[in-house]
Amino acid sequence: MIYAAWLSWLLPLVGVPFAAIAARRSGRAGGWFAVAFSGGSMAAAFYSAISLGPPATEGFTTWFPPLGVTLQVQVDQLSVLVAAFVSFVSFLVVVYSLGYMKDEPGLARYYSLVLLFIGSMMGLVMSGNLVQFYFFWEVMGVCSALLIAFWSDRPAARRAGMKAFVVTRLGDSALLIAVVFVAVTFGTTSFAAILGPGGIPSLGTGAIFALGLLMFIGSMGKSAQVPLHVWLPDAMEGPTTVSALIHAATMVNAGVFLMLRMYPIIVLPQLSGSLVDVVLAVGLLSALVGGACALAADDIKRVLAYSTISQLGLMFAAIGLGGLAAAAYQMISQGLFKALSFLAAGSVITAVGTREIDKLGGLAKALKFTYAGFLVSILAMAGLPPLVGFWSKDAILTSAMTSGFLQTAAVLVVFAFTSLYGFRLLFRVFHGPVPGGAKAPSEPPASMLVPIGALTVSVLGAWYVIQAQPFLSSESWLPDAYALASSLAVLGVSLAAAYFVFLVGHRKMASMVSADRGLAGLRDFLHDGLWFDRAYGALYDGALRPLASAVSRLQTGLVEGNTALLLLAVGALFVLFALGVL
Repeated sequence: MIYAAWLSWLLPLVGVPFAAIAARRSGRAGGWFAVAFSGGSMAAAFYSAISLGPPATEGFTTWFPPLGVTLQVQVDQLSVLVAAFVSFVSFLVVVYSLGYMKDEPGLARYYSLVLLFIGSMMGLVMSGNLVQFYFFWEVMGVCSALLIAFWSDRPAARRAGMKAFVVTRLGDSALLIAVVFVAVTFGTTSFAAILGPGGIPSLGTGAIFALGLLMFIGSMGKSAQVPLHVWLPDAMEGPTTVSALIHAATMVNAGVFLMLRMYPIIVLPQLSGSLVDVVLAVGLLSALVGGACALAADDIKRVLAYSTISQLGLMFAAIGLGGLAAAAYQMISQGLFKALSFLAAGSVITAVGTREIDKLGGLAKALKFTYAGFLVSILAMAGLPPLVGFWSKDAILTSAMTSGFLQTAAVLVVFAFTSLYGFRLLFRVFHGPVPGGAKAPSEPPASMLVPIGALTVSVLGAWYVIQAQPFLSSESWLPDAYALASSLAVLGVSLAAAYFVFLVGHRKMASMVSADRGLAGLRDFLHDGLWFDRAYGALYDGALRPLASAVSRLQTGLVEGNTALLLLAVGALFVLFALGVL
């Protein structure tokens, strides 16, 4: 029996009630229980990766009798690689929570939800069938919404949690339809069976495309891709630890993981690239939209949220370009450097008490350790060699260069956006003048600094370990000369532009934008997220609200008043069945 694979996700789930009970007596005790169980999960995941043999799927018991679904784990190169990465980041975030959340009420709820989330994400990664995968997918979504709304006394947090829940349900509904279709068609949802020759590849072209598209829509919701991305920026109303855990390193990568798991059907010859083209287009659009909006955001966490949308878009673009290993590498590297940037941002917020960029500045000297971690995360995000972000971005750019001019240009523009908003954040928060009236900051406690240090080391050197993993080692990671020259040129020009625009000439630029109606309108347009929320609001007010009101009247009216309508509907269905139409 593959004990380590089972323990990697069962341990956090078993720890949920223990952490909650301990936290009711002492918040710190609950935190240490969470550290112990998440640490055990990490140890089991690392052992699974180190002792990996031939791919294996192991069942334990029938846990869903109506469909005959067996509780399974699938141990292969992809699952153990992602499980090790997820458990590592999760463990560090839980340790960071000891200091960041120490004075917060409701720690029993916090630690129990965090462990439930970690167990669900690990269970999703190790799942051997689609039903089990979808179950953990949904539990993870519920945990995410509840953690976003953790500070329930704040109306903005409650709205953000509800928004995340509703928007992601759109994608989840599409994925549910796909799961039901697979279960009914094949009588099994085991990945090993449905991805084999007698599974999905045996279907007709139209059915395969529809199935792949439904799964991709589900991935779009979870991984915040345009137009289902609007929940992620607002999700920053949750604690920074939640942002680092769920909305940078783990849950948002679940959609990418689903695409990697189902990759064999995405590239089937009978699709002739049609689904791949859809994935590529959505990925590049999301990368561009997220990067552009990050340039105008004035909240440190909101910048990082839009950055996450952009980086996730690059992963989908890599899948669309045929770069399976590049997408997986980008998923891990983005998770590491983005978790680092979020934890460093949390230290800044703890030290200064604000998230507004205009109220920050000159923190490099006072927060040296935090500054070092944030600097490394930004350099990795921008793709500076040999940091972990360089290798994945170089692989994506190389794939784009072999695909065409438009793909290459779009990826280079995304790289430019990444460097611009990254260095803008670095310069504005840690350099430049100190705002008047700002309190003297100091470094956070060791429980917050140690995870920052561990992630800094991983961002600096993890590339050496990652490239040796079986799932990625078949790829050549030697930089392509043209790709390397292009990415470094974009990085250099963007760094210089950010320095002169956002540091040296910040006040002059701000005055010029305010004085020019066109530039001010563009700034407000980007700051408002390209008006996606406005469009959804107009759609709801114009169509969905009247429909909801009509349904509400139908559901809550007197039975006598609706009897005729109900009988008419039943009669119409009966006639259609009798005629063989249905």
